[in-house]
Amino acid sequence: MLLVTACVDGKIPPHSEAFINQYFPHSSVVLVEMDNDDDDELEYSVLLNDGTKIEFDLQGHWKRVGRKKTGVPSSLIPPAINQYVRIHFPEDVVTKLSKKPYGFKIELSNDMDVRFNPKGQFMEKID
Repeated sequence: MLLVTACVDGKIPPHSEAFINQYFPHSSVVLVEMDNDDDDELEYSVLLNDGTKIEFDLQGHWKRVGRKKTGVPSSLIPPAINQYVRIHFPEDVVTKLSKKPYGFKIELSNDMDVRFNPKGQFMEKID
């Protein structure tokens, strides 16, 4: 089941709104969808006017951030992951950042996925 609503301030949890204001201050919400994630849990998918897509749990905590054009803001990416990307992939940007049970997963602009533990330490690359 998919519930789609045009966004009006207050349609997403306050925690989500604060997150958007902090990391995407020059963007605005254009669409909010409530649907089920891969584990059949309800979540909010938010689309910003710059093409950024953010997925939040029902409490408003971010789960995934995708930003193809300019990359995920570096201030959102854990410092150890930022450092790893700068050293090992200096030509690429992080286009997707996801919280996972094992830690974090990023997608780079070269379409490579890389997994990290909760401390931001490298685990594996996935081509």
